[in-house]
Amino acid sequence: MKYIKFILMAVVTVFSLTSCLESGLEELDTYTGNDITSSYVYYRYVDKNVTIPASGQPAVKQLQLNSKQTIDAENATCDITVSLPQNFPSAELENISLSALIIAVQISTAAVIEPVGDAPKLGAPADWNQSHQYKVMAANGQTKVWTIRVVLNK
Repeated sequence: MKYIKFILMAVVTVFSLTSCLESGLEELDTYTGNDITSSYVYYRYVDKNVTIPASGQPAVKQLQLNSKQTIDAENATCDITVSLPQNFPSAELENISLSALIIAVQISTAAVIEPVGDAPKLGAPADWNQSHQYKVMAANGQTKVWTIRVVLNK
């Protein structure tokens, strides 16, 4: 009886791991986009007026800043001009600078982005006093090196 169960299980396993479809599959297009399509700027700070109950530590807050972007796909540049929103905490006005901003970008569908050289990781606080370069690779393997520059207007 065990031998018959083993053979049945083996037959079921073999058929479940194979495909009936062997030909006639259509060729799907590969995404070719390797562009930066938009950008976002954030500022993180410690709010000493708000305490986290579980730890007793001050809360870390993140605020999205106003930004105007100029994206030039032909020259692969993304220029971001940052201004402070009306709800920006007055106690943080003296602390905000290009040396602690968080930049995030949106890229073409199915593309990946990585820093070039000593450029900081996107999405983490970094020094934006100088421009940084990032390589955007499309799904088809084509790459474009983008330059991101940030200007802060207080």
